Amino acid sequence: MSREYHFHCEYAGCSVTVGVRLAGTRQLELLVDGKEVAVGQVHGHHAQPGSISTTLPTDPPRTITVEVDLPGAVRGVPAATLVDGDTRLPMPARDVPHRARLTEASWYG
Repeated sequence: MSREYHFHCEYAGCSVTVGVRLAGTRQLELLVDGKEVAVGQVHGHHAQPGSISTTLPTDPPRTITVEVDLPGAVRGVPAATLVDGDTRLPMPARDVPHRARLTEASWYG
């Protein structure tokens, strides 16, 4: 079973969101202005850092990195920080809508 988390902030006039999926392989997804710009994987089930980078479409372009502190396999929740040079901005968590599972009633609809 996997767990999903999203973190979001507005930075340099751009909407920056990172999605974290904790499953067999931990997956990171970075979106800028709603478009997927980078994906990554982190292997292992122990607490460890992960990161993913992109260049923002600003004038001039800015390269940012999102650092994600991943929890161990059993407990904890991840945390994300946007990094741009010396600037470190904690990214607040967003609610993730739960994906609806099929119910017996929906099979007949």
